[in-house]
Amino acid sequence: MAQRVHMSEFWYLYGQTFRLMGRVKLWLPLLIHALAAVVLVYVHYFIFSPVTGSLVEGWTKLVNSEYSSLFYHYPAHMTLLPYFYGTARLVVNIFIEALLFGIMIDMLIAIYRGEKPALFVSVKHAFKRYLQLTVAWLVVLGVLYLINRYFNVVIEDVFGYSLQDAPRRQMFAQLAARGITVVVYAVFIYLLPSILAGGASYWESIKRGLRLFFQHPFVAIGIVLIPYFIGLLPSWVLSDPGKIVSNFYPEMVLYLILVSIGVDIIVNFILLGTSLKFYMDQTS
Repeated sequence: MAQRVHMSEFWYLYGQTFRLMGRVKLWLPLLIHALAAVVLVYVHYFIFSPVTGSLVEGWTKLVNSEYSSLFYHYPAHMTLLPYFYGTARLVVNIFIEALLFGIMIDMLIAIYRGEKPALFVSVKHAFKRYLQLTVAWLVVLGVLYLINRYFNVVIEDVFGYSLQDAPRRQMFAQLAARGITVVVYAVFIYLLPSILAGGASYWESIKRGLRLFFQHPFVAIGIVLIPYFIGLLPSWVLSDPGKIVSNFYPEMVLYLILVSIGVDIIVNFILLGTSLKFYMDQTS
């Protein structure tokens, strides 16, 4: 039977993570992750660039041919920027996110074991587990994408009414989707730490990470929930770029995306630091 985790221990996880924020080396994988996102934003912003313009045109037509034609008209370009950029970032993250998170996790493992972190050693370790990390993270990204993409459709089918002209129902559906997102993320929060720190076979590591969630579900939800609240405001504002374009000015969409990328750096640091620390404390 799992031991009860007290609130003091829960806040201890955050204290240990915040103490590590002064270590510049730990931020490097997250900064690379953010840099890739910034590049994607500006590639989609400068749609007439002679270097990347043709690539963006082909990409937007592939994603949504109807929206693609609107994307080349201002200010519709800014309204659709989060959509095309977000889709591109999701695809890129499938290939790089787990690897970069794995590099940071491996350095954190060394620190939590009282060793000196070595960036190149952690890069080697993460690349060695690249396929395992990526497959596990693909499942996480896929489930989260399906929730955010089709939750409203399912609600409309189940309850038999449209959300389009019902602001209160839209708000309820959005809150429900975000709550489910937090819980699902919490279920999988220990997957990457388990693969890198578990010291067992791949499937045993997966089972160990899932088992830890079911032993302490509220701890996992708490680990996810607080950073999620940090990133909630920019993501909520960007959920309706049409209102930003019509009520303020179009380029504000671009600036908010950049702000959200910066916030993601902090959010990911907290998530990786706290989840790994709890995993190692419970399995060591």
